[in-house]
Amino acid sequence: MSKYGVKSATAEQVAALIRDGMWVDYGTIQPPRAFDRALAQRAGTLKNVKIRTLGHLAPFEVMEKDPEAKSFWVGNWHILGLTRKYLSENRGTHIPYNFGETARYYREDIDCDIAVQTVTPMDGHGYFNFGPLCNFKQAVFEKAKIKVVEIVQDMPWCYGGYDDCIHLSEVDYVIENTTDKTITIPSAPATETDKQIAGYIAEMIPKDGPCLQIGIGGLPDAVLRLLADSGARDIGIHTEMVTEAIRELHEAGLITGRKKTLIPGKIVWAFAIGSRKLYDWIDHNPALAMYPVDFTNDPYIIAMNKDLISINACLGVDLQGQVSSESIGPAQYSGTGGQLAFVRGAYYRATKGQPPLGYPGNKSILAFYSTYTDSSGKLQTRIKPTIPPGEIVTVPRVDVSYLVTEYGVAYLKGLSIPERVIAITKLAHPDFRDELLEEARKMHWLNKQWFQGGI
Repeated sequence: MSKYGVKSATAEQVAALIRDGMWVDYGTIQPPRAFDRALAQRAGTLKNVKIRTLGHLAPFEVMEKDPEAKSFWVGNWHILGLTRKYLSENRGTHIPYNFGETARYYREDIDCDIAVQTVTPMDGHGYFNFGPLCNFKQAVFEKAKIKVVEIVQDMPWCYGGYDDCIHLSEVDYVIENTTDKTITIPSAPATETDKQIAGYIAEMIPKDGPCLQIGIGGLPDAVLRLLADSGARDIGIHTEMVTEAIRELHEAGLITGRKKTLIPGKIVWAFAIGSRKLYDWIDHNPALAMYPVDFTNDPYIIAMNKDLISINACLGVDLQGQVSSESIGPAQYSGTGGQLAFVRGAYYRATKGQPPLGYPGNKSILAFYSTYTDSSGKLQTRIKPTIPPGEIVTVPRVDVSYLVTEYGVAYLKGLSIPERVIAITKLAHPDFRDELLEEARKMHWLNKQWFQGGI
């Protein structure tokens, strides 16, 4: 008999539990692929099965087997490349969210009939670990009427603060997936523009004991790699995502966390996506402390870190400083994620009674390329007079602190509208600056008292 006893089940047996109209939760990033394949075999026999997930790094078989969406529909918290196709075909939708609030959504607002989430093999004490994806898995299981774990044999075991494991006694079924491995992705290489922008940002980071949060992509990793050459030391990490550059700097002895004011000595994080080398470094590594996102992404928790520098990428801004990071026009491209929480956390003053405990050296930095090339090969500006119709504002203008492009840095807090227009226009490619200023004049955002001539 299996060591899981009566809880041991095949993917097909669990898929047989699904009924019309159910809410099925696939968890985050690393989908339960054995279960997904088994459920896909029921395409055409089920109706209106709603699958909820946060991103996914492998195609969903339920969607491949049901191209007309007669049986399955996907609601996705965060859109990655594979899901954009489903959305464009009207076979799914985005669920707007703040990443750090998602656990509360499940506990208070969301229905979940069955949750099937990936875990590590069970340890000798009867616990499964959530691997490199703490996020809000525990909250999903708390709400699910039926709780199922799918074991991925090579998933790294990640030490955590809390909500990083679930015990055999707490689950209803155990699927042993002996076919699929943890999905890996290569790190994005830094471009020359990334390096230009990273140079400006690196100059804004204290060299002695800064605490960093960085987002995904070549740009944030380029900043970290520049710090390695800048003389920075005793770097701390409080982030939602652990990246390849964090691993590199830790292995080089530059990330120690000794001077962190919150959980010193530990890399605090919620999830990781990357190479096998990254997962092997994370596995049973006591330097890392994985927490759910309602901890890592709580703005008041974030604010308790001294010299906290938050570095994230965005898609574009308008002349008042509204930031778009998740859609291109009305087409959803990604999601809010933790960006707004870290923008606010890096500016908030965390309080515990009186007086305030906030740290004035904390900074929120949003970086982006000033231009892009459209499908016809024409150069276009990412700085628009106003946010295009239908495009989502991820960070309101009143929350934005620092904006950075390859042309420099703008700090917006306390600036009037004319001052914002001028500061942001200076971040634009020179070919577009006069046009942007002319549009601002038409909207009465500039006047003679504030501004004469061009930039």
